[in-house]
Amino acid sequence: MNTLLSQLLIKLAQKEADEKRLQTRVASLEMLVSAVISTMDDHKLIKLKGEIDLLVRRETLPVGERDDVYLLLRNISGMASIHSPELLNSSIASSIC
Repeated sequence: MNTLLSQLLIKLAQKEADEKRLQTRVASLEMLVSAVISTMDDHKLIKLKGEIDLLVRRETLPVGERDDVYLLLRNISGMASIHSPELLNSSIASSIC
């Protein structure tokens, strides 16, 4: 019984460590994307958002994954609007439904 409990605790600790590594990678990628977006002019941002929208529309996604894509697009639009507030109204997140 103690061995089983120990194994479960070890697995839990490993999953937590993996989750922290994943969170760190996601945060790093967010910073990278934000830095790249900050160098783009409005025309390039609109083009990028259109290309992402087109790629997403080509994919056939199950309903649960559609929510994830909506969140992704909302985050991208949010990052773009920080660097170019005029683009906030042309959010691609509203085009996925």
